[in-house]
Amino acid sequence: MRSARRLFALGALLFALTGPAHSQDMPYEAAVSTWRSYEDVAQWLDGNFSFDRARLQTILGRVRQAGPTGLLARKPSKTYELRSGYCTDSAKLAIDALNKINPNYQARYVFIRNRAGQAHHWVTGFNLDGKVMVMDYGASPEWSAMRGVHGPYESLSGYADFLATLRIRGFSVDTVEWRDMPGQED
Repeated sequence: MRSARRLFALGALLFALTGPAHSQDMPYEAAVSTWRSYEDVAQWLDGNFSFDRARLQTILGRVRQAGPTGLLARKPSKTYELRSGYCTDSAKLAIDALNKINPNYQARYVFIRNRAGQAHHWVTGFNLDGKVMVMDYGASPEWSAMRGVHGPYESLSGYADFLATLRIRGFSVDTVEWRDMPGQED
């Protein structure tokens, strides 16, 4: 009986440490309310978000037909629920969560123009102690060297320099800039 209580207490402690904050049973807004820093957002994306190639292909088709306004970014709560998407979905969730956790992060989209052609890439940039940080968990498996939290940098040019060191088939960094997403939320 005593060992059963210890086992229960150990299980309760493990649940408290891993917490419900990363549980899919918790709605998005409730989960974000338990996250305390950019590291919590990164941890959730790294452990839960997967790249959806079919969604990317759909979006690329829309952009070819309508131009940049064809771009879509899912509502963060929907991305959280589905646990998948493409780069803009991941960036939108990160921007939303970061700005709810700490408005001083001033999280925004960063657009990466791929010199090699479509697809281009969207990530999240944010401020931390006067420096630029970049969060990217929406890269395809082929571009996995981009994944993670990068920085601190004095400016986006430091991040562009990092990207230029990567040897990724079908990718060559052209420009990296702060930009508003020209499409719409779906």
